[in-house]
Amino acid sequence: MTVDLRQVDYARTKAFYKLLVDRLGADAWATRRAAFVERIRAKESKIDLSRPIELQLFVPAEEDIDWYILVAELAYDAQESDCSYSSDRIYPYAKAIGAFSNQLRNIPNIEGVLDKMLANKAKPETQIFELLTASFYLRNGYEVSFVPENSLVWPDGKTKKSPDLLVKSDDEEFYVECKRAGKQTQYSHIEEEAWASVWNQLGQHMLEVAPWSIVDLTFHDQVSDAAVEDVIKVVNRAIKVGGGKIREGAISAQIRGIDRAHLERHYRSNSVRANSPQHELLVFGEIDSNEKRSIATIAGSIVRPGDSNSILNIFIEGVTNCVAAQWRCEHAISLERRSRHFKGLVNDGISQIPPDKLGVVHIWYETVEGISVEEIRRVKNVDSLSTFDASGTRVMGILVHGVNYYPMENRYECAETVQYFARVPDLMKLYPYSLMLSTEDTLEIEGATHWEQDKAAKSTQ
Repeated sequence: MTVDLRQVDYARTKAFYKLLVDRLGADAWATRRAAFVERIRAKESKIDLSRPIELQLFVPAEEDIDWYILVAELAYDAQESDCSYSSDRIYPYAKAIGAFSNQLRNIPNIEGVLDKMLANKAKPETQIFELLTASFYLRNGYEVSFVPENSLVWPDGKTKKSPDLLVKSDDEEFYVECKRAGKQTQYSHIEEEAWASVWNQLGQHMLEVAPWSIVDLTFHDQVSDAAVEDVIKVVNRAIKVGGGKIREGAISAQIRGIDRAHLERHYRSNSVRANSPQHELLVFGEIDSNEKRSIATIAGSIVRPGDSNSILNIFIEGVTNCVAAQWRCEHAISLERRSRHFKGLVNDGISQIPPDKLGVVHIWYETVEGISVEEIRRVKNVDSLSTFDASGTRVMGILVHGVNYYPMENRYECAETVQYFARVPDLMKLYPYSLMLSTEDTLEIEGATHWEQDKAAKSTQ
C-alpha cells in the first residue's frame, strides 16, 4: 500500500495543534490567537512602498508558544498565511510530537509540562524539547513518564531538582534529563543586533548608489567594533573596483550583481512572498542556511491573497530596486564565543539524576552559526565531554543532538546529527531509532555530520 506522506504530515501537524489546544482550552486559545493576530495586523497594516519591505514585516518571536500553535493551525490549510523561514523550523517539531500525541496524552504527569509551556512565561522551547524527547523514547519502544519537579528523595535524604523523564522497558529503567541550548549565544544576539544597525544604513546607501547589487562582507574584527561609516567606505571602494575582493582596515568586501533580468522575468508572471526562501533564491541565485544574509527590496506593488481572515500574506508584485548582503565575522573572539560547547549543560544535567540511578542526558541545539563555527564547536565538545568526570554517578552517557533547517523554494528539509559520549558499552543499542526528527523517508548517513556534508557540497559547486 502506498502511503501519502503529505497526508501523514498533515495529520501529525494537526495532532500537535490539538494536543496543545485541548490542554489550553478552545476559548483561551481563541483569545490568545486574536491578540497575536492583532499584533500582526498592527505591524503590517501600513506598508510604505518607498522603503525596504523587509523592515516592515511582522517577524514572530521564536520562543512564543502561541506562534507554534498558530503555525500548526495554519499549516496546509491557509498556504497564503505563512512566515516560511520561521514556520519551516517549527514543522519538524510539530510532526515528531504529533506522531505520538495520543500516547503523550496518557503519559503520567504530562499536564505539568504542558501547563508550564502554555503559560508562555519562560522559555517554552524547553518543554517542546521535553515533549520531543518523550516522543523519541516512545518511538524506541519505551514506557515513559514525566517526573514532577522536586519529587525525588536522594540518597542523602534531600529533595533536589528532578530529571525530566523516567523511561522503562522489559529490562531497562533509567532517568532522562533534557537540556535545550539556546538557539544562539548572547554574543551572537549582540553581533546580529550590531549588523542590523549597520544594514539599516548600508542597505539604504546601496539602493541609492549600487542598485541591483550584492555585497559579500567579511569582518576581521568584531562586528560591534565596526563603524557604519567604515563599512560604507569599503563598500564604495568595492563598487569602484567592480568585482574584485578588496580590504579596507578590518573589513573585506566584494560586489557582484543580481541577475536582474531573471528576477524581473519571474515577477512578470508571479508574485512572491516577501522575506521568503523563494525571494532569496531569486536575489542570490541559491539558498544557503549556513550563510547570514540580508535583503532590502523596494516593491513595485504588493498583494494580499486570501480573505479577510488571512494574515502574514504580503506578496510582492514587481521589484523596483533590490540590494543584498552576505556577511560573516572571522575574528577569533567571535568564533570562540559563538561556538559555545556544552560542558556546563552536561554538568547541570548529570547533577539532576540521582547518583544511585541509571541515567542519560540529552542536549539539543541548532547549528545556525555556520560551518566554521560548528567545526570549532565539535572539537570543543569532543575535548570537554570525552574527558568529563561523571564519577559518583550512574549516568550511562550523553547524546548531543545538533539540528539545522533548510528552507527551499517550495518545501523544506531538516538535518540532525547525533554525537554521543558513552560510559557503558553499546549505549546506542538502547536506540533502534537514533534521530529525534526522523520520519519514514529520512535518509540516515553514518560517519559524517550534516555541516561536513554541507561543506563538501559547497566545495563541489
